[in-house]
Amino acid sequence: MALDERRLAFIGAGHITNIILDNLVKAEKLHTRRVIASDPVKSKLQRLYDKYEIRMAQDNIEAVDKGDFIFINVPPQVVGDVIDELSRKRLSKNKLVITLAAGIPINAYESLGDNTPVVRALPNPPSQIGMGIAALAFNPHVNDQQKSDIFELFASLGEYVVLREEKINAVMALSSPAAIYLFFQSLIDAGVRAGIDRETSTKVVYQTIVGAMEIWNQRQASPHDLLSEANTPGGISVESIFTLEQYAFRAALNEAINNAALKAEELGAAVQKT
Repeated sequence: MALDERRLAFIGAGHITNIILDNLVKAEKLHTRRVIASDPVKSKLQRLYDKYEIRMAQDNIEAVDKGDFIFINVPPQVVGDVIDELSRKRLSKNKLVITLAAGIPINAYESLGDNTPVVRALPNPPSQIGMGIAALAFNPHVNDQQKSDIFELFASLGEYVVLREEKINAVMALSSPAAIYLFFQSLIDAGVRAGIDRETSTKVVYQTIVGAMEIWNQRQASPHDLLSEANTPGGISVESIFTLEQYAFRAALNEAINNAALKAEELGAAVQKT
């Protein structure tokens, strides 16, 4: 069965659901009338209907009944309630569960049915423009055709990586653009402090970041080599790097990613205890 023949069911009609549908439609990978969604906030469902003409389910059970691929797209704190509800109706093994809830492990869905195929996935915010990265992990019950369809689906959002589930939280933390935006904003503010107007500072910083990453993209040189090229002995860039190191710039980033990954683990552990 090809991806465009699958029936997609979304438990939760929020932002990520909208991003997935938007990119699948743009990539011509989806007939939206084969999509059904459920959400306690009916205005969210209505917006999806108005935009894509999807089917609106009365409840989660109806959505699951009508879907081949079941997307669990709710906040982590709500996942336990959704699992409890769905576990009253054991899923057949031809239904694939795709959990998009941050931090929630695959084994949290074991009560949904024996040998139920489950994919854990988390696309990052740049997926909204088709330039994201998603980490994917599969349980042993996902077959090759289902994997192929999942790869096709997430390719419409950008890139994807397949790895062991225990690495998902680290990728989720690493792929968040929050630190990038903070870095971007900090450089702009530094330019303003140095006397450059904010509009000009923003333009300079943006083009520097984009240009620097395109050099890496075209040459595939290591960041260490690119740093060496940029740092003239006794020059301005060396002084800048020295100051960043004095303030433990790299150590701070390491701790930020590590702590974000630990937070994801805490969210998953909390659900498993309920």
